[in-house]
Amino acid sequence: MQQSRTEGLDEESCRPDIIAGDLDSIQPNVAQYYKQLGVRIEKDPDQYSTDIDKCLRLIQEYAEDQLSLDGSFQYSRTRKAPTLDIAIFGGLGGRADQAFSQLHHLYKASRGSESTCGDMYLITPESIIFLLHKGLNKIHTPMGLYLLAENVGIIPIAKPSVITTQGFEWDVKDWSTEFGAQISTSNHIRNEFVQVETTERVLFTVELNQKP
Repeated sequence: MQQSRTEGLDEESCRPDIIAGDLDSIQPNVAQYYKQLGVRIEKDPDQYSTDIDKCLRLIQEYAEDQLSLDGSFQYSRTRKAPTLDIAIFGGLGGRADQAFSQLHHLYKASRGSESTCGDMYLITPESIIFLLHKGLNKIHTPMGLYLLAENVGIIPIAKPSVITTQGFEWDVKDWSTEFGAQISTSNHIRNEFVQVETTERVLFTVELNQKP
């Protein structure tokens, strides 16, 4: 983070609740430091799942408890339980195979209809990436410093799709998109709210505006 964005933050506000994973790369002094702060260290040696898998399992286990702390939520058989959206920071940095793994988890997490985990967002220093579901998606796109820039992409990672858009510089109607044919990148936001109707789940990428 830039120094200007972290001024005024103290140790308490930056402290994690849990550090989870196989912990094969954590330095002993780092682990000890956070233990002394009361941070829970959750080691899972399973080598057939990624650290993101491990963290998502923990979130799944504790999401309902966290959500129930808000008294406005009332659970019943006839009412859909609330979900907890997830933001993953720095998810696409580093190795290419790990970046593809994070995109895989966006799709994987969105398939669980019984999950208490809601939408997932990958947040990098440059962009926010998330899934658009089948049907009509309405997206709030406020532009400005430390908000969003104009550049967006609509990427059909899993399957070919047909999309119709509204609120962009180059809108399309019933437009086929797939890898090896045509995909939508470097389009520009032109409204505070944009719409994408899609026949299949697609990735939506939008640039962050961090330049004064």
